[in-house]
Amino acid sequence: MNNLIFALDIGTRSVVGVVCENANGILSIKDIKICFHKQRAMVDGQIEDIEEVSKIVGTVKNQLENSLNIKLEKVSIAAAGRALKTERISLEKDTDLRIPITHDFIKAMETEALQLAQDLFSKNSSNDLFYCVGYSVLSYKLDGKTMSKLEGHRGNKVATEIIAAFLPHTVIEGLYSCMDKNNLEVCNLTLEPIAAMDLIIPPELRLLNLVLVDIGAGTSDIAISKDGSIVGYDMATIAGDEITECLMKNYLVDFNTAEEIKSSLTVDTDYISIKNVLGFTQDVSKQEIFESIKTAVYDLGSDISAKIHKMNNSSPAAVFLAGGGSKTPFLREVLSEFLNIPQSRIALTDKSGLRNVDLTTLDYYGPELITPLGIAYSVVLNKNYDFFSVKVNDKKVRLYGIRQMKVMDAILMSGFDTKKLIGMSGKSLRFTLNGKQRYYAGEFSTPSQIYVNSVAANIETTIKPGDTIEIIPAKNGGSPVIRISDVAETKNTGHVYFNGIKTELSTKFYANDIEVNGDYIIENSDSIKVVQAKLIKDLYKLYDVDESMYKSYVKGKIVDSDYELYDGLIIDIVKLEKEINADAKSVKVSTETEISANVETPAPEEPSMKVTVNNKQINLPKREDNMPYIFADMLAYTDIDPSKPQGNIVLLHNGKDASYLNLVAENDEIIIKWESE
Repeated sequence: MNNLIFALDIGTRSVVGVVCENANGILSIKDIKICFHKQRAMVDGQIEDIEEVSKIVGTVKNQLENSLNIKLEKVSIAAAGRALKTERISLEKDTDLRIPITHDFIKAMETEALQLAQDLFSKNSSNDLFYCVGYSVLSYKLDGKTMSKLEGHRGNKVATEIIAAFLPHTVIEGLYSCMDKNNLEVCNLTLEPIAAMDLIIPPELRLLNLVLVDIGAGTSDIAISKDGSIVGYDMATIAGDEITECLMKNYLVDFNTAEEIKSSLTVDTDYISIKNVLGFTQDVSKQEIFESIKTAVYDLGSDISAKIHKMNNSSPAAVFLAGGGSKTPFLREVLSEFLNIPQSRIALTDKSGLRNVDLTTLDYYGPELITPLGIAYSVVLNKNYDFFSVKVNDKKVRLYGIRQMKVMDAILMSGFDTKKLIGMSGKSLRFTLNGKQRYYAGEFSTPSQIYVNSVAANIETTIKPGDTIEIIPAKNGGSPVIRISDVAETKNTGHVYFNGIKTELSTKFYANDIEVNGDYIIENSDSIKVVQAKLIKDLYKLYDVDESMYKSYVKGKIVDSDYELYDGLIIDIVKLEKEINADAKSVKVSTETEISANVETPAPEEPSMKVTVNNKQINLPKREDNMPYIFADMLAYTDIDPSKPQGNIVLLHNGKDASYLNLVAENDEIIIKWESE
């Protein structure tokens, strides 16, 4: 008797138990028992009242044990199709162009995408915990280009899109609780639509575009095959109960009486006796009852057809109907109309379609037996999924064994932050220093370390019940932290006097044309300027003065522009006198004479200087002290009052930003205004 299989189909309206034997891949049925719920303990295929459902499960179990004189200890069950959820998610990550993409990186990225899918599903769902039962990769991209494989390639960005499937924990825990209360160990767990599909549409038929609709009391599970595989699952929340509720309203009867009326519609009789809640009894023709439920049948057919069209994008080649609700009158006609396929291509599953089941011992067969037989057949196919426990960083985690489970699956269920699996290299730093490019590379990351039972492993390592998994998070590589003072020379200190203007020799720093201090931390793409006057020519540049127009004097002696600055140095500048030689048409520079810092410099004879201030031409008289005009002198020719600010002041010198210390020359265009003007 060790080869016996005990399967339970816990449905909205009833619990079906089947005991069978695996005879070389063929199910040999020993016995089947069906018990109906005495009250609505389940809603849309999900357990609401665990105690009530447990009692019905116990009744079915006891009947089978007594009938076969055996002790049932292990059971195969299935979760309702309404519990299966899917989520699509895309993930993009930066990569280091210097390092080829590895298999571990790809798997870690997929794991992170799975966790994002879990987070998104949890956010959009009332369930605060759910089990990932699998995922498929839909695509990879490298720098925006679709790739079939990423391993070994290099690039700046990689992306993946996956579809993940989940089961809410409430569904699983409810089923397990009912089994625990009846001392039954769950040895196999599958999904109802998968179980029915495996039995009705085996792999050799899946090249055809076929649809299986398993219509129960609370839900209608839909599965579609095409091009050799199952391409989608869905569920319609309209099912047999909608027909029952329609009968309740039309004939004023309770739920159980309406169920009896619905069952009687398949009996060969013209009239059905109905007793309503008021105690009145009447004989109603089946034709009248058919007409009363037509609207509900149309709603059922419409909803199922809409789900099929949404998944399949077209009408299928054929439809198989299973479940007790498949016997609903007019359903084939309605589906034929909505799906635009002949009625001959919509069939109720019968005995002839069950090639892998021996039904010779059964006195009765109906389409409502498809799911329990499919659950049992999943054991024959070795689709025996179950939960088992492991530890992840000392946290106990339960996993759903829908496939060979790996470290990655345990990580997902443990809540471990998958971002800590992939260490990212530090970001590189690029900037310009006085117009020249500078580059500093980021540090390489330290990868995460994974151990299974103290043995080095990775996220692809297969795990088994009771394993202990330890994860040491990855460490990101450091990004370079560079201050301006780290890259600039700042030797000179003190001050000089340049044409009477006190000028500090300390270095000035600019980041993107904004003055900063030496502790400024340089950011990527910054434009850094370090301004430090070391020579007289640096002072000319600092004050935007054309040194070719002036002579420089130190202690009354002419010096060249490469003269080195030192603390306390006094520099006087004198503008060159130009005379036009009409005959030679050449420029004559006045005789260079040495002057003393204590002797007044002779004033050159030159006409007044013409400039434009705020679009008005101004004649500037020559100054008695022979000093050049600076920008601050031009305030006198405007209506600007710096003591009464009206916003930020704008200073433009020949169209460029200026300061009050800029020297003014012939024909200069000067703008001094408030920013709001």
